[in-house]
Amino acid sequence: MSEAFHTFEQELKHKFQETKLPLLQLQTRVLEVHVERKTQKTNKSTLRRTLFAAGYSIFALVLLFVTLSSFPASAEQLRKIPIVGKIFKGNVFSFAGDSGIINSQNYGLTSLINEEASDNGVTIKLQDVIYDGARLSIGYEIHSEQVDNLLFLGKASVKINGVPQSGAALGTKPHRINANQSVGILTLDIDQLGVEAKHSFELELKIGEVTGPKDDHSAQQNRVAGEWSFHSSITNKAIGNSQYKTLADGHRAKSKDGQFRLTSYLLTPVTTMLNFEFLGDKDWLLFQLEDERGMQIQYLDLRFSTDKDGISRGTVRFAPLPSGTKELYVTPYHLLAHQNEIKTVTSKLTNEFPIVLSQGKVGEVIVKNVVFMNDKTLIYYEVKGKVPYTQTASLWLETADGQLIISDNGQRTRLSDTSYDYLLEYPPLDPLQPYVLGTMTQTDIKLLSELTVKLELEK
Repeated sequence: MSEAFHTFEQELKHKFQETKLPLLQLQTRVLEVHVERKTQKTNKSTLRRTLFAAGYSIFALVLLFVTLSSFPASAEQLRKIPIVGKIFKGNVFSFAGDSGIINSQNYGLTSLINEEASDNGVTIKLQDVIYDGARLSIGYEIHSEQVDNLLFLGKASVKINGVPQSGAALGTKPHRINANQSVGILTLDIDQLGVEAKHSFELELKIGEVTGPKDDHSAQQNRVAGEWSFHSSITNKAIGNSQYKTLADGHRAKSKDGQFRLTSYLLTPVTTMLNFEFLGDKDWLLFQLEDERGMQIQYLDLRFSTDKDGISRGTVRFAPLPSGTKELYVTPYHLLAHQNEIKTVTSKLTNEFPIVLSQGKVGEVIVKNVVFMNDKTLIYYEVKGKVPYTQTASLWLETADGQLIISDNGQRTRLSDTSYDYLLEYPPLDPLQPYVLGTMTQTDIKLLSELTVKLELEK
């Protein structure tokens, strides 16, 4: 069976290989670390470049290490704070899913796999699956008998209806629960899925290794080799609520920066998928999607290949569209990663709202209010700037002496679809103690506005 091609997972693992994991607590904070695009020869005349960047802003990770025991002795309330900001309650989709995946559960579009396989002291459980014709997402859990901090599934191979899929791309969005457990969402992107498989198919998935970052006692990356095999029937429950359209040649734009053309789209309750052609500089190429109100749709991932003539053809996926959307505007842009300089920006929490924290050239985050309640603490904030969904994830609260209060990204809820206002929920805190708000500067972008393509949706 051929091994699946999965660049994003490999790149995340490479990032973690450069970082040692302490015995205390793995902390994650959103930062700009990005997928390095790989090249491979597919035949003598064609060079394919493939990128599968599963939410570059969400899964760009920096490891920060703290211990909760170092909180000030006077802050008794802080001693009761849980070690994570969003408690895993058993359902991976609800815990780690994007808006489309979470909505799919509400619409009854998910199916239960409930399979598990064990080898060499590691158990992998596949929980729920959602397939909408645009992407295949599976919630997974990793349980290890050892304190391995395992996060990533590797050496994956895929069969569809018994046929090996050598071009399948696998991406994962891992979340560490503790040293023995992690959860995540596995996304499979399958080339040349036949028409007969658009509705349903048999999936065979084999995992050949599970890996994690280095620990303090070894120069080697945590790695467990084995064989974990799964066989599931996959059904597209969203097909009745989906819209696919092949686009005429007129959906194109040309400028000094290149040429951009939309070739087709697929809209489902779970995903907005756009197929495209691009001729020009592909270095850190990404795309923005806006509706007629100028509100951006959350980016999910991107995959493309480049032929010998320099034309890239691929797919970019976003969260589902707001109800009633009539027009879309798609704009390529370049992430200015070579100009990236990450800095932490902090401000004392006071009662003088709003409190504005700069995120560099990209924009700013505006804290409008912090409400201390008996059972939780609520932080109301808004982001303004070029990449609001990247900016949104970068806001936290810490103690006056710089200790993190929660150990993950926390529970964030968007309050309006006409602004980027959010509610960040923290555990109950002592309002008499001093706190500090923190954010990070973000990587700037170069928007190729002259290459914007307008898309009018069918009613």
